[in-house]
Parts: sequence; structure tokens; C-alpha cells
Amino acid sequence: MNTTIMKASIKKELWEFNGMLTWVPVTLAGVFIFIPLLGVILNGVDMKELMVGLENLAQFQSSDRISEVFFVSAIALFSPFIAIGFIVQVYYFVTCLFDERRDQSVMFWRSLPVSDKMTIASKVLTGAIVIPVIFFMAATLLMLFILVLAVIACSVLSIGFDISLWGMLAGADIISGVGYIWLTLVPIAIWLLPLYSWLMLASIYANKAPFLWAVLPIVALLVIEAIVVHYLHLSQPFFGHFLMDYFSMTPEHLADVSVDQDASRSATLLMLISQIDYRTVLVSAGLLFTTYWFRVNKQES
Repeated sequence: MNTTIMKASIKKELWEFNGMLTWVPVTLAGVFIFIPLLGVILNGVDMKELMVGLENLAQFQSSDRISEVFFVSAIALFSPFIAIGFIVQVYYFVTCLFDERRDQSVMFWRSLPVSDKMTIASKVLTGAIVIPVIFFMAATLLMLFILVLAVIACSVLSIGFDISLWGMLAGADIISGVGYIWLTLVPIAIWLLPLYSWLMLASIYANKAPFLWAVLPIVALLVIEAIVVHYLHLSQPFFGHFLMDYFSMTPEHLADVSVDQDASRSATLLMLISQIDYRTVLVSAGLLFTTYWFRVNKQES
């Protein structure tokens, strides 16, 4: 694989979706910063109550659960970025091949010395890896900004009010906590690859409304299968059970990975990895090959 052409293809994808990939994470980070700030401006701060809370917090910093509290807080901070990033990913996969056919730019791009195989691979990498990296990076930068504010607050409290919260920052195990969250990025991408591949197939096949082409066949198949199962008195629907089993994460899945209490940080990572199996490879490969076949053989009007 020519890495230079791959990098250029990914840059082209980022350039085409530059506005969305820049302003959505920036706006989301701005919401996290300005809404609390607006609350302080409108409601003011009760300094007496704040100092009591900080003194109570100082007593808690000797607890061995500080790292666990920080990890849960980090997940709470990352979750909106991951959720909004997923919506952006779905939009990207649904439109990445449809838009260039709609505006006829596909003829220009196909005139360049970039193979259809490379084009499909670059779009998969952009949507599955690069876009989540952008949102993970935005959440990480926001966390760094909050930590800088925390360091400034600790300095002011220790000098001016004789309240030390440095032990809380030292015991938070920040790098490990954020590192575990980043480690989920690739397993999530591989686990959801069948979904991404299906959306790309809808994007290359549809002449209009690619999102409906992505949703309606699945809904129709589930409805038809439910009717067949009901009238033939079958035990359970195969396709519906397949989707539920693959995409759902239940406490039973967590029990299957056999994590102990001390390894709770790695529980999500292990659960994601346990969801990746032969179905991931077979379905993704089949859908991506079909997408590639349409890319090569579909005649554009």
C-alpha cells in the first residue's frame, strides 16, 4: 500500500468535511466550558459553602479510591464526545460515496492515479479511526484545560487558604485513566466495522436518500422475519437475534470476560474485544467487497 497516496486521500477526506470535523468538537468543548461559567456568572458563588466543600475534599484525598473517581469522571467527560463523534461518523459513512456521485466530482477523483481500492480503504480509515481520534483529542485537550485550572486552584488554595489538594491530583492516576479510554478507540472501530461497511454500501448504491437505503432494508427484514417467526411458531428470529447479540453489551457480556473488581478499568476494553469475532471479519469483508465492486462497475449518469 502506497502510504503517500493513502495520506493524501485521507487529507482529501478531511478537507471535504473540514467544517463539520472542526466546529462540532470545538462547539462541544465550548459547551463544557461556557455553561458552568455562565452558571457561576448568573448565580454567583457562595464562598463560605465553597471553602467547606474544599476542606471536605482535602480530607478525601487520602482515600485509595481517588483514581477510580477520576476514571469515572474522565469517562463522563469523554462520553458526549464519543456519542457525538459516532453521529458524525454515521453521517460521514452515509454521504462519503454518495456526495461525490451527486455532484459528479467522482469523475474527477477517478481520473487521478488513485485506485478504487485505495479510495475505499482511505474512507474506511478516515471514518473508523481518524474521526474518532479528532473527538478523542478534543476531549483530551478539554481535560488538560480543566487540569491546568485545577493546578492553578491548588496553588491558590495552598498559598492563600492553607488547603492542600495536591495529593488528590497525584493520586488520580491521570495518564493511566485517560490511556485506558484511548485504548478503546481501535476495538470500537473494529467492532463497528460491519455497521460502517453497511453504511458505505448504502452510500455507493443509493441514487437518492442514502440514509433511508441504509435503514429501511434492515427494518423491512426485521418486520418480515418477525411475521414469519410468529406464523410459523419458530423459537426466535435469526437476523434479529444476530443483530442483538452482536451490537448489545449486557451485564452477561461483562461476566463472560471474567474481570475482577481490581481490573474494572479494563472491563470496557475487554468487553469490546470479546465482541469481535468471525462475524466481524466475514460481514465486513463481504460488505466492503460489494462496495468496492459497485465503485468499480456502477455506471454514473
